[in-house]
Amino acid sequence: MVRTLVLMRHGLASGQAPDAHLLPEGEAQVRRLGRLLAREGWTPTQIVSSPYRRARETVRALLDELGPTGPIGTLHELVPEAEPDEAIDALMPHTLESPRVLAVAHLPLLDRLLYALTNEMPGFSPGTFVELELDEPRRGRIVRRIVARELAE
Repeated sequence: MVRTLVLMRHGLASGQAPDAHLLPEGEAQVRRLGRLLAREGWTPTQIVSSPYRRARETVRALLDELGPTGPIGTLHELVPEAEPDEAIDALMPHTLESPRVLAVAHLPLLDRLLYALTNEMPGFSPGTFVELELDEPRRGRIVRRIVARELAE
């Protein structure tokens, strides 16, 4: 079975503090992404996010457009300053249990995590969605990248 891991940066937020919230523009971008994914019939079988408010709000906005999905969890290993190896260790059990995992997190972790998994670093502006196919538990390749701010209204 092909395992998919999606790394997504939270939407445009009011700041960098753990309690910073999504700005209306950030929520709108995430909702546009959610509508695009819903039209495609894409849904995650499991979602994990950073405990930071803007990441949790991103998950809620996305799910408002996608509809019900699999379990939603919080991983402290997805905070901005986390080490990529620790984040991978925390994510791997989820990818083994579930064929399509969505992880919502922050910079600089996402850049470092993507590089550790693929040796690529295309960048994560707010609301960016990067879908990976995992060839092995700790190695994968980028299948697609969607930048929410580039989506049409």
